[in-house]
Amino acid sequence: MSSGDDIPQAARHWDGRYRAAGRLWGDGPSELARLAVARLRPYATPDLHVLDVGCGYGRDTRYLAAELGCRVLGLDPSPAAITAARRQRSTRLDIDFVASDLADYAAGLVEDGRFDVVFACNVYHLLGPVGRRQFAAALGAAARPGGLLFLSTLSPRDARHYAVGRQVLGEERSWVDKVYLHFSSAQELETELAGFELLDLDERSYEERNPGGVHHHTSWFVEGRRR
Repeated sequence: MSSGDDIPQAARHWDGRYRAAGRLWGDGPSELARLAVARLRPYATPDLHVLDVGCGYGRDTRYLAAELGCRVLGLDPSPAAITAARRQRSTRLDIDFVASDLADYAAGLVEDGRFDVVFACNVYHLLGPVGRRQFAAALGAAARPGGLLFLSTLSPRDARHYAVGRQVLGEERSWVDKVYLHFSSAQELETELAGFELLDLDERSYEERNPGGVHHHTSWFVEGRRR
């Protein structure tokens, strides 16, 4: 895999990992999901409609729905991930899962079907330059005007992954070590997410606990409002 713009190959990679390893990141919510819940709790109603992009096996989908009492749709291009998410779906929660790429799904939305909140945890850094631009446009298409964005992506200060593997020729801050990873600057995010008014752009270091142990990460956490 030489770049993050080969979507079919990337989908096959993650499909294989989900089939082989199951719940790759454990069952607890991501750091971004905890942040989103804290920010959204004052506005939580059953009518709040959230899109969880790159939901994997649905750990954040379930957490957002349980904590906010809202409707959440989990979207992921990996059929194996969606199959696993559906197996763990609770009838107590207003959630559903669809196997689809964001751009394809967003292209079919009409204005009154857009989401109050779009949520994208650790997807952006897996995409190449073209993919990131398309993804940012699709996030804007999926959010209603005034809708909120919560997004996390790796920072160049992430000591675990930055500069590990083979650098991608012609790209700044992009490396391939099993998978393609891009490490965005603040300026990049401000430019590429121009369809959103950025309310918060915060670089955070945190610990992620999963079946493989404790991992230390540094990521950008973005909160934005659809223009």
